[in-house]
Amino acid sequence: MAPSAQAPAAAPAPPPKLSAAHTNGTAAAEADARESYADEAARYLARAAAMSTAFMRAGELADAPVARWPTSRDLRANVRLALPDAGASEEEVFASMQSMLDNSVNPYTGRFLDKLYSAPRPVGLAAEALLATLNANGHVMSASPMLSLAEEACVAGLAQLCGWDATLADGMTMPGGSASNTLALQTALQRHFPAFRDGGVLGASLALHASGRSGRAARPLLFTSSQSHYSLDKAAMGCGLGLDAVVKVPCDAQGRMNVAELERLVEEAANDTEGRAASAGAPFFVNATAGSTVLGSFDDLDAIADVCGRHGLWLHVDGSWGGPVLFSERWRHLMHGIARCDSLAINPHKLLNAPLQCSFALFRRGEALTANSLDVAYLFHETSDDADAQHSTLSASAQASEARLARREHPGSMAYGCGRRGDALKLYLLWQRYGRHGLGAHVDAGFELAKRVSQLVREGPHANLLELGPQPDELFLQVCFRPKEPSHHAAAVDGQTRTCLLRTKATRHVYDTLRARRRFAVDFAPLPGDLGDFIRLVVHPRTAWTDLHALVAEVAEIGQDFFAASQTA
Repeated sequence: MAPSAQAPAAAPAPPPKLSAAHTNGTAAAEADARESYADEAARYLARAAAMSTAFMRAGELADAPVARWPTSRDLRANVRLALPDAGASEEEVFASMQSMLDNSVNPYTGRFLDKLYSAPRPVGLAAEALLATLNANGHVMSASPMLSLAEEACVAGLAQLCGWDATLADGMTMPGGSASNTLALQTALQRHFPAFRDGGVLGASLALHASGRSGRAARPLLFTSSQSHYSLDKAAMGCGLGLDAVVKVPCDAQGRMNVAELERLVEEAANDTEGRAASAGAPFFVNATAGSTVLGSFDDLDAIADVCGRHGLWLHVDGSWGGPVLFSERWRHLMHGIARCDSLAINPHKLLNAPLQCSFALFRRGEALTANSLDVAYLFHETSDDADAQHSTLSASAQASEARLARREHPGSMAYGCGRRGDALKLYLLWQRYGRHGLGAHVDAGFELAKRVSQLVREGPHANLLELGPQPDELFLQVCFRPKEPSHHAAAVDGQTRTCLLRTKATRHVYDTLRARRRFAVDFAPLPGDLGDFIRLVVHPRTAWTDLHALVAEVAEIGQDFFAASQTA
């Protein structure tokens, strides 16, 4: 059920008007002579709105290019930005605003299929305007009361989708999925190694030494799949663990973590108390992926949770891309087992089309976040209610609920940054507008489109000119494919390695040609198993089928031109 606002209480009496003697700054007469702040803002906002809607309408034209410049080198050669010593006129500022739009990628073409995000929903644009208007920091509730409530509502709603107890769960928005993954790792470190808080990695290692482990075995070790996002490596670096503390678990042909291999590697590390192996260490954290970046694979959360339960490990799920399947009754089974996981990263700015950025880090047991807090008396003020709750005779569940409310008074204490934007408003209004069922239908539409594209590549009129890459049994929103040489040319290609190299070159040529034509934006990526590069097409739920059909045909056409040229060279 979408969160809804309660009926407002009676508004308090307005504050008394201040006389000129009470004003701060310039004299009252000078203030009266100046233009109203609201009038000036209205002028800028009106121009920005007119430019922005014109930009969107231009993108919706059938022949609109995705980008003005094919490469960043072209952009640098033609566009110069400068910062003046003296202020510019408003018209010059408006011209700069227009230049920003004219020289940027236009996601409103519907043909920007390069990344895991696309054009935002209109209600999200309104949310961005409100956030800029409020200009509120979400580090303490007193500075951002309504934005804090919106964040709480979204955290509770997402926790319920996970099957968690919303009165015990907690979380917050973060500046992207990578930051959410890092917060989960930092929180798990402090949860498993209390000495880490004060002593860092050395403190954790000393505690492991005291438990009987020695050498390399006395260091924290985390596990993630070979197809997981690179942010887990970055998180290990940022937490002081280093890349050597990251154990990459092999995946199957569909890009899913091999759970048997996970357990073998965990047991091998746990039993090596003297650190004989290069990958020795004390296992404490497993990252599972829900929607991998290239193949769109979903790890088996239930099976991984079994392993983590047997070995006492923290289980985090990077659902930055695939997490919104929880809104879909049809596809939420892909994340079966999420109710047993300890934390989740989810990015509504990707699959749900909220504006960048809108990312959440969620924790099944919110009290784990208290390990991240510090005594910052100038900012995080304990109220008398907080103190009473700590010493009350309330039941355990009631005390946990009170503790959660106390944390929510200063949400910035739970993370590692101070300044926080109220990004939850974007999901809150999106959820208000479409409801859980509407967001679920949006997710379903993306699955259906991807299935149609895959079928077009495999069985359509260009099937003999295209190679479909490996796919999960239940296809997500990525379709990987590439051109292949005609049958009469294939006979001249001996060996799988040469075939992969030639098709990789063809894929790079397709990518470069599409960029030069500027009608479509796609990306390429190497696939596991030394298969070489494939075009990675991200099918967004609102992409027009006619555009997808045209893109597949264009890839086939460009590929055949490449093979014809390479045969005569």
